[in-house]
Amino acid sequence: MNSRAGFLKVEHICMLALILVQSLDAGPVLQHPAGVSCRPRELTVLSKGLVEESIIRFEKANGKHLGTWSPGFPELEVHKNSSLNGPEAQCSLLFMVKGLEKVLQDQKTNLNPEDLPLHQKLKEAISRVNMLAGCVKEILGGECSPKPSPPTMPKHVFERKQWSHTLLKSARDYLNWMEGKFEVQISVSQAKSVLKRTASRATAKGKNQAARKITPRKNYFEGSGYFL
Repeated sequence: MNSRAGFLKVEHICMLALILVQSLDAGPVLQHPAGVSCRPRELTVLSKGLVEESIIRFEKANGKHLGTWSPGFPELEVHKNSSLNGPEAQCSLLFMVKGLEKVLQDQKTNLNPEDLPLHQKLKEAISRVNMLAGCVKEILGGECSPKPSPPTMPKHVFERKQWSHTLLKSARDYLNWMEGKFEVQISVSQAKSVLKRTASRATAKGKNQAARKITPRKNYFEGSGYFL
């Protein structure tokens, strides 16, 4: 009996191992958890971190003291006290993606084709910012229209470096501003939630106190034989 049970146990383990190997050979299956909405602040923090890491690698490969591309990037310029507008934010993020793609293309094909860590960080930043644009659309609503055109990179090597460096820093600053706006929205939402819970508790407490005041009076009349 024991040998039979042992054989079945070994057979069961072998089957599980075979299923595991087959699932690994098939590759990972990526699924979006049901009912899980996007988290814009967390995505913004992650995107900003990846852009900052891209800046560090970019400066290591191309130099730090490149100056500023004087025309700048108005699509990524915002006033500190500006409100967060859904369609405008989407347009800025989509422009950012296209600009980062230009930087990546130039680094891969021209300036630093062998700097794989830089290429990887830029790819990750592009992916996250793209996700953030979709998340902003889901949370804030609206539609970016018309879609922004890809920015035009200059021809000369130094100007391309300067252009790319300025775009990366502008992207970081924009994401930093956006992070602050989401933090304010979260704080306001939390404050409203606290006020709502406090009001609900006060209402419930008031009802309980009223019930306690009524109950003794009812008992008094019942005990005296009178009916209300």
